[in-house]
Amino acid sequence: MPIAILEEHNDLAESVRSLVARVAPSDVLHEALENPIPNPPPYWKAAAEQGLQGVHLAESVGGQGFGILELAIVLAEFGYGAVPGPFVPSAIASALIAAHDPEADILGGLASGDVIAAYAIDSGLTATRHGDQLVIRGEVRAVPAAAQAAVLVLPVAIESGEEWVVLDAGSLEIEPVRSVDPLRPVAHVRANAVEVGDDRVLSNLSRELARALMSTLLSAEAVGVARWATDTAAAYAKIREQFGRPIGQFQAIKHKCAGMIAETERATAAVWDAARAIDEAHENPDSAFEFAAAVAATLAPVAAQHCTQDCIQVHGGIGFTWEHDTNVYYRRALVLVASFGRASEYPQRVVDIATTKGMRPLNIDLDPETEKLRDEIRAEVAALKDIPREKRNAAIAEGGWVQPHLPVPWGRASNPVEQIIIAQEFSTGRVKRPQMGIAAWIIPSIVAFGTDEQKERFLPPTFRGEMIWCQLFSEPGAGSDLASLTTKATKVDGGWRITGQKIWTTGAQYSQWGALLARTDPSAPKHNGITYFLLDMNSEGVEVKPLRELTGNAMFNTVFIDDVFVPDDLVLGDADRGWEVSRNTLTNERVSIGSSEPPFLPSLDKFVEFLSDGHFDQVAQNHAGVLIAEGHAAKILNMRSTLLTLAGGDPMPAAAISKLLSMRTGQGYAEFAVSSFGTDAVLGDPEQITGRWADYLLASRATTIYGGTSEVQLNIIAERLLGLPRDP
Repeated sequence: MPIAILEEHNDLAESVRSLVARVAPSDVLHEALENPIPNPPPYWKAAAEQGLQGVHLAESVGGQGFGILELAIVLAEFGYGAVPGPFVPSAIASALIAAHDPEADILGGLASGDVIAAYAIDSGLTATRHGDQLVIRGEVRAVPAAAQAAVLVLPVAIESGEEWVVLDAGSLEIEPVRSVDPLRPVAHVRANAVEVGDDRVLSNLSRELARALMSTLLSAEAVGVARWATDTAAAYAKIREQFGRPIGQFQAIKHKCAGMIAETERATAAVWDAARAIDEAHENPDSAFEFAAAVAATLAPVAAQHCTQDCIQVHGGIGFTWEHDTNVYYRRALVLVASFGRASEYPQRVVDIATTKGMRPLNIDLDPETEKLRDEIRAEVAALKDIPREKRNAAIAEGGWVQPHLPVPWGRASNPVEQIIIAQEFSTGRVKRPQMGIAAWIIPSIVAFGTDEQKERFLPPTFRGEMIWCQLFSEPGAGSDLASLTTKATKVDGGWRITGQKIWTTGAQYSQWGALLARTDPSAPKHNGITYFLLDMNSEGVEVKPLRELTGNAMFNTVFIDDVFVPDDLVLGDADRGWEVSRNTLTNERVSIGSSEPPFLPSLDKFVEFLSDGHFDQVAQNHAGVLIAEGHAAKILNMRSTLLTLAGGDPMPAAAISKLLSMRTGQGYAEFAVSSFGTDAVLGDPEQITGRWADYLLASRATTIYGGTSEVQLNIIAERLLGLPRDP
């Protein structure tokens, strides 16, 4: 999905998308490969009439008065269209000038489209002072759109620091050179004793903000390119047939396309947050925009290159032809990657900031109009805190605070905004709600399908934390393919006799009750004929055997069910309709403001702490920076999922991809740590750092298996998010 979440941002993206489709169709792109692009390009006036050159500039200079986030949305759509010409470089240059002085005279011409600008991220320019003038000498290589620009914003080494200076193109020697991407012309720029006054120096623009602006806006264009490659590969995989089937039906293609959308979504989330952080910096000096921008720059250009390469691979031979659009987009991706400068700088910056200043905090800001509701909830939380600890859980349960999204009386029928406030206020007030564990997956089904007697019997003690549940779904022959279960339930007088075996049952040895799926009609189609039972784990014939894992612990269990009687009043929902019950968890009504890893798994915070305490070479730090960027972006995906829910959108893409990527990255933390110990990695004492991280590594192997293996998740992402055909 695009960067935009809010309705007004989606409207902006749609309007830009419509313009791009009209002015830069495929034939225009290919024409630009062969012939020089007019300056200004034919679309320039239409873009100006739509206000796109000045979307981020102040209204007082003729702009639209929005921010860097809105500009990022525009540039992502220009990336999606691989629009030729100087639009992106000019927009970045104007953003640099506006960051120094939002009322600068030159911004009026840039906002109207009458002036074209260019910029450079690195240069070899130096300046010496002669009276009140700076004399600039040196060369800047490969400046995007330099030959098309009237002014250039270039970094200059002045005395002991670096400043960006606005230079007139007429005072410079500009040598157009061949670009890998003919649609993005470049030129070498030389300054031979060019004199400028201090008024041309962007002295209010810090080096940190300049680099954050450039890398974030380049990242926005990069995610547009990555999204085009993902969409195009998926579209082709649906129609291209080999061996009598669409190639999108083959798992290898599915997984490649799913990997593309996952990488694109992660980078998109990072760009969205970086743009927000820069906008927030005006009001909040602690917005950590440097960290956010470094995360985006670590992920976005790589996503553009990977996805365009994979797009060529999915297309096969036709993707390697000059006539295909993959040619255009791969070239744009390569030029974008180069435009960031030294790629290793960004992961290094991520590590440096994370281990010194800390990572950017992720908070959800709600509409000020909700403050009255917040005050009410805060008062109720404070009243709960005053209740003696031994009685507090009962009061929290009776008040519907445990799962407030549920209907009254079990919850509070809270909408998404109220759920966020409740979570924030319980956290701020340091009041702990009972942890539901596996029951959190079971409760919504009891609420939705249970009888009044079942609800009264099971829900209150569960909400108080007094009744522990396990989920008896998976079997030795039915893991990811749960509908293949063979546990058999036979109807008898007053109930059912059930026989079978369940495996990977978390916490069964501590549970009083279990949610059990069993086949009640073996002649029915695979997903039918299954019934959902509530099983007393103390029933005669139930045997729980802890399943010792490779960690040496036993979180999972095998449960043997030998002719166990379950009365009719413990069937949840209708007989033979258990699949429907098991699928109903009301996830569309519940939102979360974050998730935390259990203590036995590696986490981003643990990883950053580990890095802070150690010494690593440059190669290792680069790898660590990528892992931190990936982990932080996964958290942003979770937050975007919540915000999409608040905005009435579909949170599934962000949530599904976050789950897939978080597990992989978590394994990466542990693999990195253990590999850094050298021969000491054989030391397994959990009281020592080597043994502790070895335990994390061992435990992490389960994360890409439970809850649906990564391979199954990739299939789901490919089929549900990209619409690739299911395997028959």
